[in-house]
Amino acid sequence: MSTRPPNNSTGPLDHLSLRYLRQALDIPHPSDEPFVFNTVEQRVVRRAKLITFTMAALLGLFGGLLLYLPQYTWPDLFSKTTVWLFGNAYELPLITALYSLLLVYLEINLLLAINGWGAKTIMEVCQFPRAHDAQYERHLQALATAAFEKSQPGFLRFGIDPYLTMPRWGLTLFFLLNVVKASLTALVVRFITQPFLGQPASDFIGLPIYAVWNLWASRQVLHEAQVRVMAPITIREFVHELYEEWGKNDQFRPLILQALQYISVLDRPYNYAHFLLTETLKDRFELRGETTVADTFTEQVSNTPVTVRRSLERLIVFGALIDGSLSGLEKRRLHQLRKIGFMTYSAKEVRQMSLDYNQGRGLWV
Repeated sequence: MSTRPPNNSTGPLDHLSLRYLRQALDIPHPSDEPFVFNTVEQRVVRRAKLITFTMAALLGLFGGLLLYLPQYTWPDLFSKTTVWLFGNAYELPLITALYSLLLVYLEINLLLAINGWGAKTIMEVCQFPRAHDAQYERHLQALATAAFEKSQPGFLRFGIDPYLTMPRWGLTLFFLLNVVKASLTALVVRFITQPFLGQPASDFIGLPIYAVWNLWASRQVLHEAQVRVMAPITIREFVHELYEEWGKNDQFRPLILQALQYISVLDRPYNYAHFLLTETLKDRFELRGETTVADTFTEQVSNTPVTVRRSLERLIVFGALIDGSLSGLEKRRLHQLRKIGFMTYSAKEVRQMSLDYNQGRGLWV
């Protein structure tokens, strides 16, 4: 199954934001801050997220009702089926299982449509991808290859862009795993509450769990879509500024890849923002060669001038935040750099920069 290219038709959801979308597309991007959302863009993005999250949560709640309510309303319809195997009779809930699979199939496809609309709105209002990343198709193909080569699950990192005819199996698998997690969580809640509330009540009390998991999954998808929008120009501007200052400096250039290796940016090529940052730096600074062990980075920078260390600090913080989140490893590495006196940014300042970036106010390091 592939994501269809866009057409000119509009559905009910498109009409809800069409008025704001027209306003956003008529307003030019600020020339000095092209990676910062303007007021209208922020409004459209917030509206798209609110609609997407609300519908995803309601879909989870309604899906749970459709799962349990018919079974209590028409119990005979969902009676167990006798299956003979090796001369033994087994009572199996085959009808219930088939009905559950049908609901899962419908829910996943509806989640794909809802989140696809949300991602499409964010990308359209910001004139993405071609206005931001001229080689977006090639970068997305490289991400898919990297995801297959790594042991980490990178299937959410591609298959989101509604403009490309890329396979949607990654996003489909992501939502399928999300439904499985929701079902297991609801099963645990039912197991705990059933002795106190009884069978029907314990089933229905777990309905909000499906809504919460759908909300979480949709938040992950739209967060990834927003990073795809903001990262290319943010990276391009940052690398250009860095190159203008340090492009010919023989003390700074050899440490660029070492800094990225230290915060494990080079270890996650399936991450769109990290991949694009690494490729842009390599291309602009004409970097070649192998990186050394990350633990030796602090030893190498101890003898460099203060101005070089400050620019390397900016690069490290930028690389950690550009994908829109701080991993546990990145937090530990930043903490280690503060302990040895390399970092001048406090943990609070880094968190504020991350918050500003995720809210579309730019990544200023």
